[in-house]
Amino acid sequence: MPAITEGPLPNLLLAGFPKTGTTSLFALLARHPEIGGSRVKETEYFLPARYGESMGPQSDYRGLFAGTEQALLRMEATPAYAYGGAPLLDAVESLLGKPKVLFTIREPIARLRSYYRAQQARLRIPIEMTLAEYVSISAPLGREALSDHSQDPYLGVIGGMYSEFIPEWSNRFDVRIVAFEELTSNTSEVLGALADWLGIDAAPFIGLELPHDNPSVLYRRKRLQKAALAINSRLEPILRKHPAIKTKTRAAYYRVNGRPMPKADGDIDSEVLERFKAANTLLAKQLSELGAYKMPPWLTE
Repeated sequence: MPAITEGPLPNLLLAGFPKTGTTSLFALLARHPEIGGSRVKETEYFLPARYGESMGPQSDYRGLFAGTEQALLRMEATPAYAYGGAPLLDAVESLLGKPKVLFTIREPIARLRSYYRAQQARLRIPIEMTLAEYVSISAPLGREALSDHSQDPYLGVIGGMYSEFIPEWSNRFDVRIVAFEELTSNTSEVLGALADWLGIDAAPFIGLELPHDNPSVLYRRKRLQKAALAINSRLEPILRKHPAIKTKTRAAYYRVNGRPMPKADGDIDSEVLERFKAANTLLAKQLSELGAYKMPPWLTE
């Protein structure tokens, strides 16, 4: 069968990292008139390559960018791409050539706590599991776990070792890094710097505020939560186009089945803290070489 060559493809990937603000940044970037966002934020098209599996038809992928033909930049955001290694990067380069690649990062302990809570909210780990129990399972996992679907809920530790993954991308693509902490505190300044990198007018970004689009909220009834997750996945293309409806619908659902997400309190194992410290030292060096927009405070303290 001949390759399908018609239809738009992205030239901007928001490729990582999970629970570092990618959903909010995608929503902001997609509001720019020169950027066309995919119909669903996380297309996951290249993700099978991470697991040694076959990718879907190109036509399905191209269809997610229908209507973006005139956009200067076409964008998708699948943060799990960050961990794909050479097989996924090869697949990206083979189909897309040399897209610009954007990463968001977040203080690793905060990301670990957020990732743990997100797995509970998504029914991937028991709601009764403590943070200490979670870390005891997550901490021993190395890069080999990244190609095993069953280990995805437990990537809280290795997933925050950003220095393990960024060089693989920066050696092959034009990469920029945004710190979640800077994005939340200096949104306009960060977007302005990204506009310069992307070669677009920064004016449409002026005055935009960071949306909080992907909160983790616990549930009261598990069966209802499972149904809501499935419905949300199916309706995402529609809800993305109507953020006000999404906000109101989500608020109504939380009133019915949500309950406050308690803080993921608890001490982190000292060995894990040392591993993060070593990874952060290496990350600081990598970011200085990349000319990162601004070094996050947790790397300079």
